[in-house]
Amino acid sequence: MKNKKIIMGLAVVLAVIIAIFAVVIITNGPDTNDGEKDVTVTVVYADKTEKEFEINTDAEYLADALLEEKLITQEEYKSGYYLHIDGVRADYTADGAWWCVTKDGEMTDKGMNDLPIMDGDEFEITYTPA
Repeated sequence: MKNKKIIMGLAVVLAVIIAIFAVVIITNGPDTNDGEKDVTVTVVYADKTEKEFEINTDAEYLADALLEEKLITQEEYKSGYYLHIDGVRADYTADGAWWCVTKDGEMTDKGMNDLPIMDGDEFEITYTPA
């Protein structure tokens, strides 16, 4: 009988801890902005030339906006692993090159699929050689 009370008490404590973690995760998730927004994406290519894209979108995340503009492919969008930006390949496994995503000049801590966008945001996607 005493063991059942202990087990029930532990189960309640575990349920409370799980609930607290769920609230923290939901509360600290990325903020998104519903509705129409204008964002600027500048792609910097291997030869250091730049192309600026003014994107008007109701997407909540950068990858969704890039997919709408056909700057990324559906296949890479699904995988979250981007080799091509605007048709240009950067493949780390082949030659060490990769695409660096920054926002207002600062590296982002999220991938493009999880990077929320707000009206007026400015992003840079830079071909980065090895």
